[in-house]
Amino acid sequence: MTGAPPPDPLAELPWPKPVAPPAELSASIRKSCTEDIQSRRGLTASQRLLASMALSLGVFAVLAWLARGHSTDATFRAALFGAAGWGIVQAAVLWAGLWKPPGKRGAPHLRLVLAVVLPIAFLFYVGFVAPEWVSFGEFAQGDRASHAVACGFVGLLFSAVLSGGVLLLWRGTDPLTPGLTGALAGLVGGLGGGLAIGVACPSHEAWHACFSHGLGVLAFVGLGWAVGRRLLTP
Repeated sequence: MTGAPPPDPLAELPWPKPVAPPAELSASIRKSCTEDIQSRRGLTASQRLLASMALSLGVFAVLAWLARGHSTDATFRAALFGAAGWGIVQAAVLWAGLWKPPGKRGAPHLRLVLAVVLPIAFLFYVGFVAPEWVSFGEFAQGDRASHAVACGFVGLLFSAVLSGGVLLLWRGTDPLTPGLTGALAGLVGGLGGGLAIGVACPSHEAWHACFSHGLGVLAFVGLGWAVGRRLLTP
């Protein structure tokens, strides 16, 4: 049998302490890494909330001004009252779904319920308050159908502007549930566009209101979910 190998005389020696780089080298590295850094403070949550509401109100005011004379005074006032009520809903969604810090915005399943139930409620609302109903066959052909398509396109355009603006204002603010927060941002934009085109549109027929003014809200909830997963992640 062979004996154990002799112990390594270097094994018990202490490790040498690392040599610090020269002061000139440290200063050069620090200068190279920090010369283009500028201090910058982003918007606060309250500023983002106010800016989101101001954007929605601005679009609504422009379309309401352009729509003056297209509706009777009574119809126009009723539309303004309805828009005021849904404006409060928008502010509540922004406050509960985006303004609070991530992790304090309520349970995800409750926010998901808001993102699903409110668009459906808005769809029922625009159909319920419409003073005129025609048969679906009459609505789906001729001038009524072409007007519905054109009006729906304009409503989607303004909803896209509002949803995109809200998403940009809140970009990089949710590391936990960016998709769900994006859906609520899309909900705010879709509601704003639907309310604005509802006041500007001269048609007061219920099928038209549902298809051209209400369905876009559902679409932008889904788009907000998809875009928010990328845009709202820090």
